[in-house]
Amino acid sequence: METRTVVVVVHGKPLTIRTNLDDGMLQEVVDYANRRLGEVAQSGISSAYTQAVLALLSVVEELVTERKNLDALKEKIRAKSSLLLDMLTLQPATDDSGDDPPL
Repeated sequence: METRTVVVVVHGKPLTIRTNLDDGMLQEVVDYANRRLGEVAQSGISSAYTQAVLALLSVVEELVTERKNLDALKEKIRAKSSLLLDMLTLQPATDDSGDDPPL
Protein backbone atom coordinates (compact mmCIF):
# COMPACT_ATOMS: atom_id res chain seq x y z
CA MET A 1 0.00 0.00 0.00
CA GLU A 2 1.27 3.45 -0.79
CA THR A 3 1.97 6.07 1.84
CA ARG A 4 -0.96 8.38 2.47
CA THR A 5 -1.81 11.21 4.80
CA VAL A 6 -4.64 10.64 7.25
CA VAL A 7 -6.06 12.31 10.33
CA VAL A 8 -6.44 10.13 13.42
CA VAL A 9 -7.68 11.04 16.86
CA VAL A 10 -5.22 10.16 19.60
CA HIS A 11 -6.05 10.95 23.21
CA GLY A 12 -8.89 13.19 22.05
CA LYS A 13 -6.79 15.31 19.69
CA PRO A 14 -6.67 15.13 15.89
CA LEU A 15 -3.27 14.17 14.55
CA THR A 16 -2.24 14.21 10.89
CA ILE A 17 0.12 11.36 10.05
CA ARG A 18 1.61 9.69 7.00
CA THR A 19 1.14 5.92 6.94
CA ASN A 20 1.18 2.92 4.66
CA LEU A 21 -1.01 0.85 6.99
CA ASP A 22 -4.39 -0.31 5.75
CA ASP A 23 -7.44 1.18 7.47
CA GLY A 24 -8.03 -1.86 9.71
CA MET A 25 -4.47 -2.03 11.01
CA LEU A 26 -4.29 1.74 11.46
CA GLN A 27 -7.49 1.69 13.51
CA GLU A 28 -6.13 -1.16 15.63
CA VAL A 29 -2.92 0.81 16.32
CA VAL A 30 -4.81 4.01 17.17
CA ASP A 31 -7.25 2.13 19.42
CA TYR A 32 -4.35 0.46 21.24
CA ALA A 33 -2.57 3.79 21.71
CA ASN A 34 -5.76 5.38 23.03
CA ARG A 35 -6.32 2.49 25.48
CA ARG A 36 -2.77 2.74 26.84
CA LEU A 37 -2.95 6.54 27.12
CA GLY A 38 -6.31 6.18 28.86
CA GLU A 39 -4.83 3.74 31.38
CA VAL A 40 -2.04 6.19 32.23
CA ALA A 41 -4.46 9.13 32.41
CA GLN A 42 -6.51 7.29 35.05
CA SER A 43 -3.47 7.30 37.33
CA GLY A 44 -4.11 10.99 38.04
CA ILE A 45 -1.09 12.38 36.20
CA SER A 46 -2.15 15.71 34.70
CA SER A 47 0.74 16.41 32.34
CA ALA A 48 -0.06 15.15 28.84
CA TYR A 49 3.66 14.88 28.11
CA THR A 50 4.26 12.69 31.17
CA GLN A 51 1.23 10.57 30.29
CA ALA A 52 2.58 10.06 26.77
CA VAL A 53 6.07 9.13 28.02
CA LEU A 54 4.70 6.68 30.58
CA ALA A 55 2.42 5.08 27.98
CA LEU A 56 5.37 4.83 25.58
CA LEU A 57 7.55 3.17 28.23
CA SER A 58 4.77 0.71 29.01
CA VAL A 59 4.36 -0.23 25.35
CA VAL A 60 8.14 -0.58 24.87
CA GLU A 61 8.35 -2.81 27.95
CA GLU A 62 5.60 -4.99 26.47
CA LEU A 63 7.41 -5.10 23.10
CA VAL A 64 10.75 -6.08 24.64
CA THR A 65 9.08 -8.80 26.73
CA GLU A 66 7.27 -10.19 23.69
CA ARG A 67 10.50 -10.18 21.65
CA LYS A 68 12.28 -12.11 24.40
CA ASN A 69 9.40 -14.59 24.54
CA LEU A 70 9.56 -14.98 20.75
CA ASP A 71 13.34 -15.51 20.83
CA ALA A 72 12.95 -18.16 23.55
CA LEU A 73 10.23 -19.90 21.54
CA LYS A 74 12.39 -19.86 18.39
CA GLU A 75 15.28 -21.38 20.34
CA LYS A 76 13.01 -24.08 21.73
CA ILE A 77 11.78 -24.89 18.22
CA ARG A 78 15.39 -24.99 16.93
CA ALA A 79 16.42 -27.36 19.70
CA LYS A 80 13.47 -29.69 19.15
CA SER A 81 13.98 -29.61 15.38
CA SER A 82 17.64 -30.48 15.83
CA LEU A 83 16.73 -33.35 18.17
CA LEU A 84 14.17 -34.67 15.69
CA LEU A 85 16.66 -34.43 12.84
CA ASP A 86 19.24 -36.32 14.90
CA MET A 87 16.68 -39.01 15.68
CA LEU A 88 15.77 -39.35 12.00
CA THR A 89 19.37 -39.60 10.85
CA LEU A 90 20.13 -42.29 13.47
CA GLN A 91 17.25 -44.49 12.29
CA PRO A 92 18.37 -47.26 9.92
CA ALA A 93 16.83 -46.95 6.48
CA THR A 94 14.40 -49.71 5.51
CA ASP A 95 12.64 -50.55 2.27
CA ASP A 96 8.88 -51.11 1.99
CA SER A 97 9.22 -54.75 3.05
CA GLY A 98 10.58 -53.71 6.42
CA ASP A 99 13.92 -55.43 5.73
CA ASP A 100 17.17 -53.59 6.18
CA PRO A 101 18.74 -52.51 2.88
CA PRO A 102 21.75 -54.50 1.65
CA LEU A 103 25.13 -53.20 2.71
